[in-house]
Order: sequence, then structure tokens, then C-alpha cells
Amino acid sequence: MKPFETYQYLAGEEMTPRDKTEVGSKFWNEGKWNNFVRPFLPERGDGLTFGDMGCNAGLFLSFAEEMGFSNVYGVDSNREAVERGQDWARSNNKRYSFFLMKMEDSLKYVPVTDYVVLANAHYYFKIDDWLRFLDKLRTKARFCIVVTTKKRPGNRCWAQADVENVRRYFKDWEEVGFIDALPVEGDPRPRHLYGFNFKSPLLERVKISDLDSGNHVQDKFYREIDGGNHYTMTKYYHIIRKYRLEDRKDWDEAKLKKFFEDRVALYNDIQDMGLKDPIIVDSSNKILDGNHRCQMLKHLGHESVIVRRV
Repeated sequence: MKPFETYQYLAGEEMTPRDKTEVGSKFWNEGKWNNFVRPFLPERGDGLTFGDMGCNAGLFLSFAEEMGFSNVYGVDSNREAVERGQDWARSNNKRYSFFLMKMEDSLKYVPVTDYVVLANAHYYFKIDDWLRFLDKLRTKARFCIVVTTKKRPGNRCWAQADVENVRRYFKDWEEVGFIDALPVEGDPRPRHLYGFNFKSPLLERVKISDLDSGNHVQDKFYREIDGGNHYTMTKYYHIIRKYRLEDRKDWDEAKLKKFFEDRVALYNDIQDMGLKDPIIVDSSNKILDGNHRCQMLKHLGHESVIVRRV
């Protein structure tokens, strides 16, 4: 991947000469957000997750948090930009998080997301990395907002920027929004930008109360863990211990210990970062995979969850 430079202006910092030309532009910083990203987002983001790929210093993360998105994160490989963004976020009491890594390596670490933004970022991918990223993104993001620009045809080994190729890349998604290039006359730093909103064919968000977990044996487990109980002191542990060790022959103490340690670690991870993969459900909303994760989210107060229906 080609390196990004540090380019975003954050309120309160000293302006660079470049910042001074971009501050009133429709195509940079807040102007890009207002004209090419914000129109695709809901009025409020309460209960939803927002991610920005190639987030630089996190300007869009700040805007998303102000909109009420419950879980906000950014990914960027530029250490200088990320550290500057982290310092600014701490100074301004922001809660969003950064992943300092290449975008093409990030999808296994970030939460399953309602809105992922790729603002002038996708054409920094090598084409093979980009196609692998897109294949995985269909199972990680409900919507992908792409901002691209008018560029001369580049090296075919890299993802291309032009509108036609963007549509080809997302041919398996539903295009639910498009913003054509805005007039550039009189703009202090003009450029030709285009905005897309694509909807994944695989994911949807549903009410947790509509899902059927099949049993409620673990309902009080996380409340007991929050209360300071070791997992061996919970009712759920004793139920599973009897079922796994007394009624089955393929479990032992080591396997039982790993089962519960993994559940506690997963619960802690979901509290910190959210759900990493969608819950798998069938056409009648019965959970096929993710019963534990769904119960964790329900206990934590989530009213809805992203699912993949089979």
C-alpha cells in the first residue's frame, strides 16, 4: 500500500499553509464530510457502529461521535497522523479508537460495522489486496461509503479511482446513493469528487428481542461476572459442568476451563471493541451461530445487532 501523508486539520491546532487553503473548500476536511459522507448517514447514529478506513488524524471520527454513533473507530498506517489524532482526542474527551495498521490487514480486528467509509482511500490498495478486502468487507459492513476522484488511469496493479471501476468493484452490492461532482468555481482548493453508498447483500441489523436463542441457561452469567464472581462460582458454570463432564465423555476439566476462560475473554473484548463478526440466523430469526455473543450484547444493553441471514 502507498503511504498516506498527514493532511487533516483538527480544530484548535495551528494551521499549516495547506490548511489555510482547504478550510473553506467543499472538497477537504469538513467540506468533504458535509458534501460526500454525511448525506449517506442517518440523522443520528445511536446504537450504530462507524468506521473510517484511512482515517488520518481522525477528523471524521470526531464528526461521527458528535452524531451519536455508539462505537467509532478509524484505521490508518501513518503513525504520525494517528498519534496526533490520539493526542487531540484525549485533549478533547473523545471516546473513539484508532487501529494503527494497514487497511488491508484490519478487517479481522475491527468490529462488524454499520457504516464503513473509504474516502479517497481505496485506490491506495494493490488490486489483489483490494479484492480480498472487498470479499471480506461484505461480511463486515452493512454499508460502504466510497469517496473517489477524477484521476488519469493508473497502474493496473492498483485499484482504480474512476467511477466506472468503483461500480464494477461493488457490482455484488446494492448502490443506494450517488453524489456527482460539485461545481468547483470559486473554491479555494477545488477537485472533482464523487460519493457512493453501497449496501452489503449479506448483512442487516435486527432487534435482539426478535431473535430466538433456543435457551436461556446463560442469562444471568454475565451479571454474576460483573458482580465480581469467578466463573466457577456462577450458576451457568455448574449447569455446563454437569452436562459436559457427567453426561458426556468427550470433555475433561481442561476443556471445561478453556470453554469458560474463552467466554470471559470474549465478553471483555465485546465490551471494549464491540462485535467482531455478525450473528448467523435463519429465516425465522433463530440463532445458528452466536448465541453467547448475542446474550453478551443483550446484557450490555444493546437493543439491536448486525446479523447474516442464511
